[in-house]
Amino acid sequence: MPRRRRRANAVTLFAVLLVGAVLGAVALSVFLRAREPGAPPTGSSDLRVEVLNGCGMERVADRVASLLRRGGFRVENVGNADHFHYHQDIVVARTVSREQAMILGRWLDGAVVVEQRISGYPYDVSVIVGKPHSLVDRP
Repeated sequence: MPRRRRRANAVTLFAVLLVGAVLGAVALSVFLRAREPGAPPTGSSDLRVEVLNGCGMERVADRVASLLRRGGFRVENVGNADHFHYHQDIVVARTVSREQAMILGRWLDGAVVVEQRISGYPYDVSVIVGKPHSLVDRP
């Protein structure tokens, strides 16, 4: 009798652990999907975008540019900002309204969106990457 009881307890424990692992995986999947940016609004590919590294982390501007391109944005320039001491992401409306630049701001969690008009500037929006974040680690 004790052997059967031990075996039944072991099977029950295994089943409970298996169900818990499956539920945990489902919860994690739902959480991670909720953090993914949505599709860009229609017309966002009309914006000429530059992405600038403002934090000094190697190739971060390239990775953010790739993310934005996959989202339908037209990234035309990738480079370094004027310095590497930016502590947050900044989206700068150069030749468009702040509201139009907000489209990009929604893609970068916590990005500050500002308007700095420069007549004849070659890009509509500048994205200054000022901090490393999980968006650039996606495949």
